[in-house]
Amino acid sequence: MQQLEAYDNELEVRERIASGLYNAQHQAIAEEWLRRKEESRLAATSAKRDAREEETLSIARKALSNSNRANFIAISAIIFSVIVAAIIARYTVKYGN
Repeated sequence: MQQLEAYDNELEVRERIASGLYNAQHQAIAEEWLRRKEESRLAATSAKRDAREEETLSIARKALSNSNRANFIAISAIIFSVIVAAIIARYTVKYGN
């Protein structure tokens, strides 16, 4: 297994297995090495996917926070506009034009 790790050529190991160049014991070792390499690749892919998902969630949380803030500002502006309109209407009625 150490020789396979030092050599680190999956394609050639697969070709040697397919060609029958390994005896049964070496073939089993080579297949186990390939399985571990694949498992390692899958773990790395999974970790990258998890990191992307976490980043996506973070972006979504920020967007929600910004949206809530924008909604608060919009509602505040509406309330302020209604208050100002009421004051102007009252002033107009009380003092005329």
